[in-house]
Amino acid sequence: MKCTIHSARELVPTDTQYGKRYSCPVGGCTVVLWDGSTSTPADYATRQARMEAHDYFDRLWHSGVFSRKRAYKKLAAYLGLSKKKTHIGHFDHQQCTRTIDFCKTITETKKEVEL
Repeated sequence: MKCTIHSARELVPTDTQYGKRYSCPVGGCTVVLWDGSTSTPADYATRQARMEAHDYFDRLWHSGVFSRKRAYKKLAAYLGLSKKKTHIGHFDHQQCTRTIDFCKTITETKKEVEL
């Protein structure tokens, strides 16, 4: 897997307590990828946005407004993605922002977002 900023550089694996972490060897580069298919390489800002989006999304379905499965189905429709492509660990920064907006709207109004 190559760095999304420094495309000629291979990401370097490191074993951590959470699993294998791949990072760009270029000093100061913040691109990171975790082992498996749960994420794609992302810079620091995108990783932070993904964590925030996941936090909002998890609070949404934990609140009981939707089941987890239905929440993902609704989010997919809202973002115009297939269910298979609706994985926050694969989202870009804009998709994370839209996910947060989606979750806030539903949580604040307790109503479904118009699609």
